[in-house]
Amino acid sequence: MFRRFVIRDVSILLLTIGLWLFSLETEPGTTLASVVSISAGVGAAVCAYNFHEWGHLVAARMTDSVFTPARRVISPFLFSYDAEHNTRRQFLLMSLGGFAATAIFVVAFLLWMPQDQQAGRVALRGGLILASLTVIIEFPIFFRALLGNTVPRTGLFKGPTVGGRQKNTP
Repeated sequence: MFRRFVIRDVSILLLTIGLWLFSLETEPGTTLASVVSISAGVGAAVCAYNFHEWGHLVAARMTDSVFTPARRVISPFLFSYDAEHNTRRQFLLMSLGGFAATAIFVVAFLLWMPQDQQAGRVALRGGLILASLTVIIEFPIFFRALLGNTVPRTGLFKGPTVGGRQKNTP
């Protein structure tokens, strides 16, 4: 079901690695070096974003959540979450999967992105911007679900604005 997204994201990762290695071989200070280094850094940030999305998907699958895979391989999202057919707990855990992936890439970028290379500086800043967007966009939705009793609609699934169900617990 997600084979084409695996191929897409592994291809992006391999291209990024190739650009990064090529950036190390280009003559510093040239236009080519700048273009390749910036491309490698942006590629690393895109890989971080993809890692975040895979974190959401892994958690959604682990909780047996209902979701609809993205139709197009060019979609920035892997799936649309079905707020109507999932529990609040499933939504919270799916959200935490993406947050955990973000925390992992932020720590990895902070520890290992070489700041003496333009690609490393671009990647770190791109990763931090993406992490900031996660806090700004996704945290409010997460906390609305955590403090409320419904599953917020994420805006991608064509269903009710709010929905969800609570499983009866003994």
